[in-house]
Amino acid sequence: MEPYDKEPHMDWNFSLDHEPEALIPEPPRPKRSWTNSILSFFALLYKAKVFLAFGSLVVSMLLYGLTFGWAFGIGLAVIIAIHESGHVLANRIKHLDASWPTFIPFLGAMINLRQMPRNADDEAFIGIAGPIFGLFATLLTVGIYEMTHIPALRWLALFGFFMHIFNLIPIVPLDGGRTVSFLGWKAWIIGLLGLVVVLFYSPFTGQIHIDPLTVIILAFIIWNFLGRIKHGPGRDYNAIPFWHKVVYTALWAALMILSIVGYLITGSGF
Repeated sequence: MEPYDKEPHMDWNFSLDHEPEALIPEPPRPKRSWTNSILSFFALLYKAKVFLAFGSLVVSMLLYGLTFGWAFGIGLAVIIAIHESGHVLANRIKHLDASWPTFIPFLGAMINLRQMPRNADDEAFIGIAGPIFGLFATLLTVGIYEMTHIPALRWLALFGFFMHIFNLIPIVPLDGGRTVSFLGWKAWIIGLLGLVVVLFYSPFTGQIHIDPLTVIILAFIIWNFLGRIKHGPGRDYNAIPFWHKVVYTALWAALMILSIVGYLITGSGF
């Protein structure tokens, strides 16, 4: 029999290899298939509002690249993306709820406004931001071409200028129409005539050309134009400071002139 005052034996020498947690069995983890992992990844991107924008941009790059060559195709998608980023930034500045851009191959891109501009001032600010960013990217393309003399970059710059001539035509839903929406339907009638010329007439060949894509574009714009006339905003919508109208009109005119001059100079050598 052990003496009463003898302490019980305790082993205080723990080994570093000894892991008490290993004594408690972990609950079995559910197995995840590759399919579930991929679906979860895409769901995460969709919730982050990135999947549609990034995915449609990649698809546009692939289709443009396969159709026009990779240098031109990827460059075109990048110019359109930079153009749309101007609209995105303007929407954020004006605190308007809008989606990320969705790129539509051979038609450009679109942004879904969940909250309409409060007045013509906001609409003009958002409308002119895209061409400012896009023309900067086009001028940058001209500069890179002058340094590298890669033919695809010259074609890209030419198309970038043409794209902004078209986009700045003063008729809704184009950016030009939104920028000078306060001028009303009279400016839109002039814009409609200009639209027909830009879509169907080539200043370099002097020929009129008609194809299904341009007809579809024209029909879509006319449909939006008629809807704007029928359900357009009231007189209060256009009641913005006079000097704001002057600034936006001057900006629109300057960008349109820059686009036309850049287009004619860049295309004169072809």
